[in-house]
Amino acid sequence: MTNWGNTFKNKTIDAKNLLYHYNQYAQEFDEHVKNELCGTGENTPVVVTAKLFAETVPDQESMKILDVGAGTGEQGEQLAKHGYKNVELTAFDPSEGMLNVAKKRNIYSDFIQGSLPDSGIVSDFFDAIICVGTFIPGHAPAESLRELVRITKKGGYIVYSIRKHFYEDRESHFQIVEEELTKAKHWKMIAKIEDEYLPAQNIKGYYFSFQVLN
Repeated sequence: MTNWGNTFKNKTIDAKNLLYHYNQYAQEFDEHVKNELCGTGENTPVVVTAKLFAETVPDQESMKILDVGAGTGEQGEQLAKHGYKNVELTAFDPSEGMLNVAKKRNIYSDFIQGSLPDSGIVSDFFDAIICVGTFIPGHAPAESLRELVRITKKGGYIVYSIRKHFYEDRESHFQIVEEELTKAKHWKMIAKIEDEYLPAQNIKGYYFSFQVLN
C-alpha cells in the first residue's frame, strides 16, 4: 500500500489521479485503513460515527438513509449492527471500484456514483445522512455541507466526521460554513464529540450530529 500512502502526502491532490487510486486500491482499502492508518484492526471513524448516529437518529421503519462517501460499504455494515436494517440505504461515492466492493456486502438498496458539492439528488429526499472520510483535504469541499442540508428532509439528520486539525483550520471553511448554516437556522447541532480518528497517525477527530430545520 506504499503507493496509496504517497498519494495523500501532497497538500494538493489532483481529483482524477485521486479517483484512479481509489479504483485501483479498492480491494485493499479496508485493510490499509484498519491496520496502517488506525492500527486497531477496525476503521475508527466509521465505528465512532455509526455509534453517534445510533445515539442521535431515531430509527424509523423504511427510513431513507444516504451514506455519503460510502466507499467500500464499511459504514453500511456498522449501521446494520446498530439495528438499521429495515431502511432504504443508498451508497453515494465517486469511485466505481469502491462501490463495486460495497455491492458485495448486500446491505445497500441503491448506489449513486457521484461527487460533492453537486450531488444531483433532488431536494428534501433523505431522512438522514451519514458521512465519513469525505471531508478531508482534496476531497469534498466545505460547500458540501449546504448540499447535504438541501437533500435532507426537514427534521432529518446529518451525522458526519472530520479530522480535528482540518476542521479548526479556517482555510478549510468547514467551521465557517457550519456556523453560517446554524446562524441562518438551516440546522441545529444535536451533538459534537471529540474522539480518536486515525490513532496510528495520532489524528483526532470531531464527530457531529445536526438536525435540519428548513
